[in-house]
Order: sequence, then structure tokens, then C-alpha cells
Amino acid sequence: MNDIRPRTFSPTRRLQQMTAAIADFRWRFHNRRKRIVRAWRYARQTLTTDDAQIMALDCQDASGWHPLIVLTVEDTVQHAYEEFEEHPELPRLIADGCARVSTKWEDFGDTLSEARRWAIELAESYAAQEGIELARRVDEPVSTSG
Repeated sequence: MNDIRPRTFSPTRRLQQMTAAIADFRWRFHNRRKRIVRAWRYARQTLTTDDAQIMALDCQDASGWHPLIVLTVEDTVQHAYEEFEEHPELPRLIADGCARVSTKWEDFGDTLSEARRWAIELAESYAAQEGIELARRVDEPVSTSG
């Protein structure tokens, strides 16, 4: 004989569920509103530095682009103040310098390849945790017949 009991009505539990739903709605509404404001500022070309940084971070997963080395004006200005006295034009000059460096600088070191190697090792680890077997490539010997 199955003893199936009806669920008892709990006003406290229902109130908790409603409160959680309202909090979730408010959080989603607030975040959506902030994104719309940022989009409007972008369209009007009036983005703040914070807006631009948030947008760049929001786009990383969608673009598949994950910068590891970031040259920031703020950090560079702080380093410049270690060498130079404060001057009202220094932040602007540093910003111009950073803009130029960002278009011309190339890293000939192994920073990027090391980052790629680490990402590949992590992917291999994640695959093992999920029971996915990744096959390694076998290098074929180069033919030297001529």
C-alpha cells in the first residue's frame, strides 16, 4: 500500500520563493538597464573608461579573444610618476604613448606560446575530468629521398 501524502502548504516557503523571484527580476532588470545605457553611450561615442573596460570583458567569451598582457594607461601613468614629477599633461601624453605602442609593439618572446601551452594542458585536464579521451598527433618522419 502506497502512502502518498499531499504536500502541505507552507506560507513561509512560498514567501521565500516569491522574494527570491523578485530579487532575481530586479538583478536582471538592473543589469539589462546598465547594458542598454552602455550601448547608448557607445552609439553616441561617449563611453567612459569603465564602460569600455566592462564591454571588453563582456565580449571576451563571445569573441574567443583573451588578452593576457594588457598595457593600461593608469598603470603606465603610475610608473611614469616614479620617474617624472606630476604634470597636468602627463596622463594625456602617456595615453598617446600607450596608443602608439599598442599598434607597433610585438612580443618576440615566448609569452604567447607559453600561454597557449598552458591553455592546452588545462584543456587536456578538463577532458580527462569529463571522461573525454583526446588523441595526440603522431609526427610522421620527413622523407629525405631526393
